[in-house]
Amino acid sequence: MKNNIFIYLLIIIVFTIKLSKAQTEVTFYTNMGDFTVETYDTLQPITAGNFLSLVNANFYDGIIFHRVISNFMIQGGDPTGTGYGGPGYAIDDEFDPLTSNVQGALAMANSGPNTGGSQFFINLVDNSSFLDDAYPVFGMVTSNFSVVQSIGVVATDGNDKPFSDVVMDSIRVTNLDPTSIKNPIYQAININVFPNPTNGNITIDLGSKFYANKTYSVKIINTLNQVIYSSNINEQQTTLDLSSTNKNGVYFIYITDEYGNKLDVKKIILQ
Repeated sequence: MKNNIFIYLLIIIVFTIKLSKAQTEVTFYTNMGDFTVETYDTLQPITAGNFLSLVNANFYDGIIFHRVISNFMIQGGDPTGTGYGGPGYAIDDEFDPLTSNVQGALAMANSGPNTGGSQFFINLVDNSSFLDDAYPVFGMVTSNFSVVQSIGVVATDGNDKPFSDVVMDSIRVTNLDPTSIKNPIYQAININVFPNPTNGNITIDLGSKFYANKTYSVKIINTLNQVIYSSNINEQQTTLDLSSTNKNGVYFIYITDEYGNKLDVKKIILQ
């Protein structure tokens, strides 16, 4: 009995830690593809809060990844594209034992203690052994890390700047408190949804749940349970044109197979 109680307590602790770490999902829309990141709002309120404030101000729209080093990291967030620019202020460093510069981690770039601003980098490999003491981690790539890896191998000059610009078309908040909507009923966690604010489109990637020669249905429903979009898809990755709907707000995307079985449901924010 005591062993069971211990196990239950351990599960609760692990779940609480996970919930506290990732509370906002943002999507990076780049000219090489899209990927999502969950920020550690509670563990890193200054660092994550600063980043999200810049995201909400559309600060990163059109900014490039100005520094790319294969098997190390990709860096962006400088409005001048030189590596020397920023938002015009600096923030204090935050460090937490639950965060680390592992592969996929989003970290604050700086030029010394307490000099962070708008620049950030994403670890292509595990760099925790020599970066954790100096560069606060405030998020983690949660889907389409392959896009980040593709950026990580582009050709660069002697200053590690890509010969061809890798542009962040935009970064947008696409889900608040994403851990709160995980539902064990829906097992297709690899279905990714990318609402692109720059063109009004939504890209749906069915991942390993896709089977050729099958038809899937997608419905987009608002908080009043009204269907604002309905369509059939028969490709692994499909882009839906929602420019004519011109709607902002919180919506739910339901994906079902040809037999009407729910494969996944995603909450998104259109803006």
